[in-house]
Amino acid sequence: MTVGQTLLSVRKGTEHRAEKALENMASQLAGAAGLVSHKILRSVSMSPLASALHDEAREAVLGDVHFVILTEWESIEAHDDFYRSGGAQRAYAVLASILTSGPYEVLYEPLVPEPEHSGLTVR
Repeated sequence: MTVGQTLLSVRKGTEHRAEKALENMASQLAGAAGLVSHKILRSVSMSPLASALHDEAREAVLGDVHFVILTEWESIEAHDDFYRSGGAQRAYAVLASILTSGPYEVLYEPLVPEPEHSGLTVR
């Protein structure tokens, strides 16, 4: 299994354009071979308890709208096939004019096995 985490930021006031491009990417992801799951998240605030940034630095970071794309793939090959297909690249091309940072993708593999949930429904 491979997990991808893509980070990107856009200027405040342009987030509606980013959301449209990311909705298109989500549609393409939904039909991708080897995709187990995906989520696209948008920042709403910054935790004062879990952040080392304070005052002016914190406000500067909050001047942008941040997005995270989380994907889970059966294999690195399935991940690479999707990104080679051009679907993600088309979405990133739409975002290029409004990005303040990213997109940066980090790939992960599981460190510990997932716990088994016998008899439980996980939502």
